[in-house]
Amino acid sequence: MNLLDIFRDSDDLVSYPAGTVLFPEGASGEYMYVVVEGRVEITLHGELLADAGPGEMVGEMALINSEIRSATATTITDCVLAYIDRASFDSMLRHVPDFSMHVMNVLTKRLQFAYEKVD
Repeated sequence: MNLLDIFRDSDDLVSYPAGTVLFPEGASGEYMYVVVEGRVEITLHGELLADAGPGEMVGEMALINSEIRSATATTITDCVLAYIDRASFDSMLRHVPDFSMHVMNVLTKRLQFAYEKVD
Protein backbone atom coordinates (compact mmCIF):
# COMPACT_ATOMS: atom_id res chain seq x y z
CA MET A 1 0.00 0.00 0.00
CA ASN A 2 1.39 3.38 -0.96
CA LEU A 3 0.31 5.89 1.66
CA LEU A 4 1.54 8.76 -0.52
CA ASP A 5 -1.14 7.92 -3.08
CA ILE A 6 -3.78 8.21 -0.37
CA PHE A 7 -2.55 11.26 1.54
CA ARG A 8 -0.60 13.40 -0.97
CA ASP A 9 -3.69 15.52 -1.73
CA SER A 10 -5.18 15.43 1.76
CA ASP A 11 -6.94 18.50 3.12
CA ASP A 12 -5.03 17.91 6.36
CA LEU A 13 -1.46 18.61 5.20
CA VAL A 14 0.71 20.52 7.65
CA SER A 15 4.20 21.96 7.05
CA TYR A 16 6.88 21.92 9.75
CA PRO A 17 10.43 23.30 9.67
CA ALA A 18 13.42 21.10 10.48
CA GLY A 19 13.92 20.63 14.22
CA THR A 20 10.23 20.69 15.17
CA VAL A 21 9.25 18.25 17.93
CA LEU A 22 6.00 16.75 16.64
CA PHE A 23 5.35 15.01 19.94
CA PRO A 24 7.48 14.12 22.96
CA GLU A 25 7.66 10.75 24.66
CA GLY A 26 4.98 10.50 27.35
CA ALA A 27 2.61 13.03 25.75
CA SER A 28 -0.98 12.15 24.96
CA GLY A 29 -1.52 10.69 21.51
CA GLU A 30 -4.68 11.64 19.67
CA TYR A 31 -3.24 11.76 16.15
CA MET A 32 -0.57 10.34 13.85
CA TYR A 33 1.14 11.56 10.69
CA VAL A 34 2.03 10.26 7.26
CA VAL A 35 5.22 11.82 5.92
CA VAL A 36 4.47 13.36 2.52
CA GLU A 37 7.78 15.25 2.17
CA GLY A 38 10.90 15.27 4.35
CA ARG A 39 12.23 13.07 7.14
CA VAL A 40 11.22 12.54 10.77
CA GLU A 41 13.36 10.84 13.41
CA ILE A 42 11.98 8.74 16.24
CA THR A 43 14.01 8.76 19.46
CA LEU A 44 13.67 7.27 22.93
CA HIS A 45 15.66 8.90 25.74
CA GLY A 46 17.72 10.65 23.06
CA GLU A 47 18.65 7.41 21.25
CA LEU A 48 17.67 7.09 17.59
CA LEU A 49 15.18 4.28 17.06
CA ALA A 50 14.18 4.94 13.46
CA ASP A 51 13.54 7.58 10.87
CA ALA A 52 10.61 7.92 8.53
CA GLY A 53 10.50 9.36 5.04
CA PRO A 54 7.85 9.95 2.40
CA GLY A 55 5.04 7.41 2.56
CA GLU A 56 5.85 6.29 6.10
CA MET A 57 3.80 6.87 9.24
CA VAL A 58 4.73 8.13 12.69
CA GLY A 59 2.70 8.23 15.87
CA GLU A 60 0.39 5.32 15.11
CA MET A 61 1.36 3.29 18.19
CA ALA A 62 -0.38 5.70 20.57
CA LEU A 63 -3.58 5.31 18.56
CA ILE A 64 -3.46 1.52 18.76
CA ASN A 65 -2.59 0.44 22.27
CA SER A 66 -2.63 3.51 24.49
CA GLU A 67 -2.98 7.22 24.44
CA ILE A 68 0.60 7.86 25.57
CA ARG A 69 3.51 8.44 23.18
CA SER A 70 6.18 5.76 23.45
CA ALA A 71 8.87 7.92 21.78
CA THR A 72 9.67 11.42 20.56
CA ALA A 73 9.22 12.41 16.91
CA THR A 74 11.25 15.32 15.52
CA THR A 75 11.49 16.64 11.97
CA ILE A 76 15.07 16.38 10.69
CA THR A 77 14.30 18.26 7.47
CA ASP A 78 11.52 20.64 6.50
CA CYS A 79 8.45 18.40 6.27
CA VAL A 80 4.96 18.21 4.87
CA LEU A 81 2.87 15.76 6.89
CA ALA A 82 -0.67 14.46 6.61
CA TYR A 83 -2.40 14.82 9.99
CA ILE A 84 -4.66 11.88 10.89
CA ASP A 85 -6.82 12.07 13.99
CA ARG A 86 -8.09 9.08 15.97
CA ALA A 87 -11.53 9.04 14.30
CA SER A 88 -10.01 9.01 10.79
CA PHE A 89 -7.50 6.34 11.82
CA ASP A 90 -10.25 4.13 13.27
CA SER A 91 -12.39 4.61 10.17
CA MET A 92 -9.52 3.60 7.88
CA LEU A 93 -8.82 0.51 9.98
CA ARG A 94 -12.46 -0.54 9.67
CA HIS A 95 -13.05 0.30 6.02
CA VAL A 96 -9.69 -0.07 4.25
CA PRO A 97 -8.32 -3.60 4.75
CA ASP A 98 -5.04 -2.72 3.00
CA PHE A 99 -4.47 0.06 5.52
CA SER A 100 -4.98 -2.35 8.43
CA MET A 101 -2.43 -4.76 6.95
CA HIS A 102 -0.02 -1.90 6.32
CA VAL A 103 -0.23 -0.76 9.95
CA MET A 104 0.39 -4.33 11.15
CA ASN A 105 3.42 -4.64 8.86
CA VAL A 106 4.85 -1.36 10.13
CA LEU A 107 4.42 -2.43 13.75
CA THR A 108 5.99 -5.81 13.06
CA LYS A 109 9.05 -4.20 11.46
CA ARG A 110 9.43 -1.80 14.38
CA LEU A 111 9.21 -4.62 16.90
CA GLN A 112 11.77 -6.66 14.98
CA PHE A 113 14.11 -3.66 14.86
CA ALA A 114 13.71 -3.05 18.60
CA TYR A 115 14.37 -6.72 19.34
CA GLU A 116 17.53 -6.69 17.18
CA LYS A 117 18.82 -3.62 19.05
CA VAL A 118 18.42 -5.46 22.35
CA ASP A 119 20.33 -8.53 21.16
